[in-house]
Amino acid sequence: MKKIFTLSSVALILLVAAFIALADNTAFWSSLTQRLNLFDLKGFGFALTFYALITGIVALLLLLFGQKFLLKPLLVLFLIVSALISYFNGIGVVFDDSMIRNMLETVKDRNTNEATELLSASLLWHLLLYGLLPSALVLAINVRYKKPLRELFTRLAAAVGIIVVIGALVMLNFKYLTYFSRENRDLRLAITPIYPMNSVVKLIKKSHASEQQSFTVLGEDAVQNHSGRKRVGIMVVGETARADHFSLNGYPRETNPLLPQQSIVSYHDAWSCGTSTAYSVPCMFSFLDRGDYSPAKASRQSNVLDVLEKAGVKTVWRDNNSSCKGVCERIETENFHHDFDPASPYFNQGEYIDEILLDKLDAVIDKMPGDVLVVFHTMGSHGPAYYKRYPKAFARFKPECASNSPHECDNPSVINAYDNTIVYTDFVLNKTINFLKARANKYDAFMLYASDHGESLGEKGVYLHGLPWLIAPEEQKHIPMIAWLSDGLKQAKSLDDSATSACENKPVSHDFLAHTLLGLFDVKTKLYENKLDLFGKRCEL
Repeated sequence: MKKIFTLSSVALILLVAAFIALADNTAFWSSLTQRLNLFDLKGFGFALTFYALITGIVALLLLLFGQKFLLKPLLVLFLIVSALISYFNGIGVVFDDSMIRNMLETVKDRNTNEATELLSASLLWHLLLYGLLPSALVLAINVRYKKPLRELFTRLAAAVGIIVVIGALVMLNFKYLTYFSRENRDLRLAITPIYPMNSVVKLIKKSHASEQQSFTVLGEDAVQNHSGRKRVGIMVVGETARADHFSLNGYPRETNPLLPQQSIVSYHDAWSCGTSTAYSVPCMFSFLDRGDYSPAKASRQSNVLDVLEKAGVKTVWRDNNSSCKGVCERIETENFHHDFDPASPYFNQGEYIDEILLDKLDAVIDKMPGDVLVVFHTMGSHGPAYYKRYPKAFARFKPECASNSPHECDNPSVINAYDNTIVYTDFVLNKTINFLKARANKYDAFMLYASDHGESLGEKGVYLHGLPWLIAPEEQKHIPMIAWLSDGLKQAKSLDDSATSACENKPVSHDFLAHTLLGLFDVKTKLYENKLDLFGKRCEL
């Protein structure tokens, strides 16, 4: 490539750092300008200090690691990664350690469908302007390096200068800086690429700490305490469904036309453990409550599926999503989310629809002489391509957003596409219940459904999910949770309608699921807590 002009290594590093601090932090600057007046001396001083701080930290990293043969590749990496982060920051995505874990799980699961759905024309255009073109410019510049010792001293002098400038600005604005920063701590979540880098370090530390711990086997005392008919349960793990878009919970649109015809219980005040699949799914089956839970802790101890297996309940995980996130490592597993067959009646727009989870289910259940729990991990309402999650026959609400970039569609069409996913979820759950009802002469049964987390649909400019719990909106945490019990199971457990629905309007969460599953199979163990059983005594008080 022809070199257009020459710069010293330090000058190039400072220019790139200054560009990233300004161009790739638009979400940060936009939030900042809404909270302070830049024409006020204090406000301007704060903004200038933060600009110097972001520029300085990026520059210091590049000065340290961007040595002669690594400088340009490192600059290009920073530019491209920062451009990608800034695009998703702009639609409300925060790259904390939970989101980084979710991304790594996507790579680990070879989930190319989910990754490619994030691609869009607007993303590519943003990447071109803020990542590829600046990178091409960097590659076209001739970098002038001094002799090794002089280069070292020059970089040290630049580093000292950066620290002095930042220190001076901080001291000049210290009082206002500490006050404003303390009251607006959430702003740090949008600082590119510093906050994501800190999240990576945090995740590495957590993973390392987890690796030092041995695996703890729980529930070795678990035994079944019933001698009645065979019991079959289907636990449906929903995906990205939010409670306020279920007509069962009062949503004015009829998104649940079928489930009200069944004797179901819809828990109106149900809450998720987290706001991403990688965080929430292990939590749903863990014995750790949300306050004590972390994915690392959960991975180092038995979950409720392990305990059910120990007690004699055969457990099978059927997956139409990316993976079980480690939950099903020690039980029988079927994954339908790889090697799609386009000739399948369940194939739709490049993937399988959730009805495939019911396919050949009789063969799975009937081969087991004793009790069986089957877990369905659905695609549900997974974004951003909501329109791919349902067959066209379920497009009840139109026009629908048929784009991988919901923020580029008008909001009504985004909601239409999302609501159509709920209509299809209603159909799948109803079909699951009818499957179990049709076999009432063979076994007692139940279906339990809970979404892993909710979804933002453009409220306050936020889309998708995965925000840290403390700042995540209710839409990402308030989830639908539904239960259906066969008449035979109700009779076996001496549950009348009032006892079955006792928790319907009381606060419940993912913390209840493990104990409810133990209770439904009458598994006796010290792990079981009646107060966390949806059909226990707590809700009757």
